[in-house]
Amino acid sequence: MAENQFQKLDELHEEDKGQECYDILKPLYDGSDANKQNIEILWRLARACYAISKYLESKNPKKKEIIAEGQQYAVQAYGIDPDNFVVLKWAAVLTGQLTDYLGTKEKIEQGYHFKNYLDKALAIKSEYSLYHMRGRFAFSVASLSWLERKLASTLFATPPTATFDEALADFLEVEKMRPSQWIENLWYIGRCYIEKKNYDKAVEYLKQAVSIEPDDDTEKEALEASQALLKKYSK
Repeated sequence: MAENQFQKLDELHEEDKGQECYDILKPLYDGSDANKQNIEILWRLARACYAISKYLESKNPKKKEIIAEGQQYAVQAYGIDPDNFVVLKWAAVLTGQLTDYLGTKEKIEQGYHFKNYLDKALAIKSEYSLYHMRGRFAFSVASLSWLERKLASTLFATPPTATFDEALADFLEVEKMRPSQWIENLWYIGRCYIEKKNYDKAVEYLKQAVSIEPDDDTEKEALEASQALLKKYSK
């Protein structure tokens, strides 16, 4: 593809036309072996899969399918150019999304890859979405049950460790960069404060979350979850 064609795809993405991007890129990927090695096609195809997934509810099996497909493209791109920031970013995004659908063992295994993509990307460039993802990783590790931690220690010489304070620090960093704009990030801040038993602070951020109009199904779910927590912890 020519540079101006990639630019057109990026404009479509900015217009939130993920399906259109996918419909252009997938035939190109399938059409030649050379395109299967083109990281500019691969990471954009991964991005398009993520964009499509945002408009599918969590219980919809198509959501897992499109996320898994996107993750394959991103990992393929990483195998070709492991130091490319955009490749690292989308490998992290899709891998992080995929872990929501995996069993404990696979989730821990993919978690290592996820953290590797994140750390390498953040070493190149600071971006709010990466801090959010690292916060989610820390939150999920801090939330592991005793049994899950035991399993992790049998699988790996150095099992992952993280605290709710570490997760909160990353979520608050996102809030500095995008104040009162991201429902999901505010919801996670609320959850961190609940884990720390600081319910007043949790309510403060959950109120901000429910005041925002959701843009897609992922945000709608975060809004509903925020409303449920607010109802439970408001005095």
